[in-house]
Formats: sequence, C-alpha cells, structure tokens
Amino acid sequence: MDEKKLWQKISGSITFYLKDYDRSRSNEELLEDYLDYVLPDDIEDDGVRRYLDKQTFKYVEVNKELEEKAINAFIERLNKRRSKEEPIEKVEEKRVYKNNVFSFDEYKNRK
Repeated sequence: MDEKKLWQKISGSITFYLKDYDRSRSNEELLEDYLDYVLPDDIEDDGVRRYLDKQTFKYVEVNKELEEKAINAFIERLNKRRSKEEPIEKVEEKRVYKNNVFSFDEYKNRK
C-alpha cells in the first residue's frame, strides 16, 4: 500500500475516532488510546507501529514520519473540537425535604 493511501486511511480513522470520544479524558489519554487502538506497536513486539488494512486484513507497517504526522493531526483535530464544544456542566439534583416526620395526629383527628 502506498503512503498516500495509507495516510488517507489513518486520517479517516482519526475522524471516526473523534466523532464520539470521552470528553472527560485528557488529550494525552485520548492520544494514547487512539494509538493503541489504530496503530498498535505490540503486534510483533518489535516496537514498530502497524495499521490493519480492513480490506485485506493485513498489517501494514507505519514509518516514523507517518506516525508523527498522524499524532500531530490527531492533536490538531482534537484541539479544534475541544474549542468548539460546550463546557460540561454538572447537574445538581435539588431535593426538597419538607417534613420527614409523619404526624399521626392528623390522621386521628380526621375521624
């Protein structure tokens, strides 16, 4: 697979990953999760990142230059999305307690 086609697939995987991500996690955690998910380096325990081609089901080695390009693109896109998102607001549930004690006198007096 040529480098241009491989980059298109990796770029598409970045977009797919960032469609729905955990907003409470930090950028570093998301990057680490993405790299482990899309470009794992533990397939053959040699430290080389590989991309699984979904059409041929074969692993393609990713060189360091393309890996750095993917990391930079991921960080740029993540920062762009984070700047557009609204802050997470914690919703506090307010419970109103009026009288927690039953008054049996009210029931006795009704008769």
